[in-house]
Amino acid sequence: MFKFKINSFRRCDYAFTIVELLVVIVVIGILAAITIVAYSGIQDRSRTAKMRSDIASLNQAIVLARNQTGTVLGAITGSFSSAAACIIKASGTDLAALPHDTDGCWVTYASTLNLISNAAGVNIRNLVDPYGRPYFIDENENEGGPSNCAKDTIGAFQQPFVTGWARMVGTEVDVVNSARGC
Repeated sequence: MFKFKINSFRRCDYAFTIVELLVVIVVIGILAAITIVAYSGIQDRSRTAKMRSDIASLNQAIVLARNQTGTVLGAITGSFSSAAACIIKASGTDLAALPHDTDGCWVTYASTLNLISNAAGVNIRNLVDPYGRPYFIDENENEGGPSNCAKDTIGAFQQPFVTGWARMVGTEVDVVNSARGC
């Protein structure tokens, strides 16, 4: 007589069901969302860490330059506000996009770093923030006379750039005043 194979229509044991595939896709989506949120904060923290490290290096170079020359930063750089050439730019200006060889902001900044580097004996000539912009340098010590106890201030410009004396919060440092009695 006729013999039928009962196993010929049997379900394969090694295949996934549609429900199992959807569960895997949902789990991968959740893990990806968590990873993306965590990664975005890392970039901001690394930029801030680089700014603080650069500003600490600039601060040390300024202190070395003042100790080597026996004078204040304004006398070393020939200015009481190297940042002024950048501060006068319109709000929203991308300081990193300005021509480094001709724009007054960059020419003044490069000259200031060169003078500090020469006086300190430390190379800080290519110091720029993580956005490719110059750092804020305001030589206040002895501005207006030797009895002025104002401190030199360094920091990073706000991102995006805002015209005026505004600096990025958390990066600003006052360099210790070297004048007697201050």
